[in-house]
Amino acid sequence: MRISVIGTGNMGASIATALASAGWEVSVYDKSREKAEEVAAENSTIAVLSELEEASGSGVIILAVKPQVLPSLYESLKEVETGLWISIAAGVPLSVLEDHIGSDNVVRFMPNIAAKAGKSVTAIAAGSNVSVEQKEIALSIASSFGSAYFIQESLFPAFIGISGSGIAFFFEMMHQMAMAGVKEGIPYPEALSIVRDTAISAAELQKSTGENAISLETMVCSAAGTTIEGVKALQDNGFAAALIDAVCSASAKSIELETKARYGE
Repeated sequence: MRISVIGTGNMGASIATALASAGWEVSVYDKSREKAEEVAAENSTIAVLSELEEASGSGVIILAVKPQVLPSLYESLKEVETGLWISIAAGVPLSVLEDHIGSDNVVRFMPNIAAKAGKSVTAIAAGSNVSVEQKEIALSIASSFGSAYFIQESLFPAFIGISGSGIAFFFEMMHQMAMAGVKEGIPYPEALSIVRDTAISAAELQKSTGENAISLETMVCSAAGTTIEGVKALQDNGFAAALIDAVCSASAKSIELETKARYGE
């Protein structure tokens, strides 16, 4: 089955490269042929399409263009035939995609930037007419560049808050913890490496044990010890409230974008 990726920005390029590495037959198209050729240069099995219409006949077409670019492609996309459309455009609902593409075989992906490392966390929502087999294909594609979760489309804004945008909150926390390490005498590159490996170790421990996060935190907190002092400082300085506000703000922005997309604003 051929998969055509339309758009070779950071996310489209990452997805195309990951799919080709996983053994899928992949072709790419970008209005900048140079960008498409750069992606193809990373994997000799990736073909470059000269025109958008050449994607016609692909088993799957992945729309990896920015949401603001998508409307300019709708008329051309109506002329393209495929078995399944997958869009990663944030804030563009299934109903809008179905109306403007002229197909009810549409799935939405919401990956995060870790697709670049083959470690994306991707939300999947499928239109009501997408078959079980098509859903399995979509899951297999998403799993080629990380983990994937089928969720209701109405929960996409929340998913964006905790994953799509949420990954940036982890980067911010990593940076600030590394800067604290600098303040205490550890050079930034070394401090960031230590923080990174600590984040990985925390995630792996939670994944392997299945324990909830607060139980694991409690295990680290010895009576009158160092960790409880640090946790108290986090709470005293509004850490929990700031994180919740960050997630909810990203979610609210996503809802705003989806509303504008629905009403053509």
